[in-house]
Amino acid sequence: MFSLFRCLFWLGLVFSHIAALEGTDRAALVRQTALAATRQATEAASKKCASAPEACLALAAQAVRSGPAASRDTLNSGDRIPAWRLRTTSQ
Repeated sequence: MFSLFRCLFWLGLVFSHIAALEGTDRAALVRQTALAATRQATEAASKKCASAPEACLALAAQAVRSGPAASRDTLNSGDRIPAWRLRTTSQ
């Protein structure tokens, strides 16, 4: 009976160590799923672009044109001065 408990104890340690190394939290699972989906999308796009490069270039140009709107510049001239130039030279 003692040998059974000892075996269960060591198996519990091994499995808990494996779970700790692989990351059992939800964020790790979401990251792994997102990375796998990104890889699959990249592979699919590369296969599609290899078979029809003209269509791929046209889609890329369209994506650039319909991309996010140009950002608005809200900095004034005082914000653009580097911090090292703000120091006075008289010490």
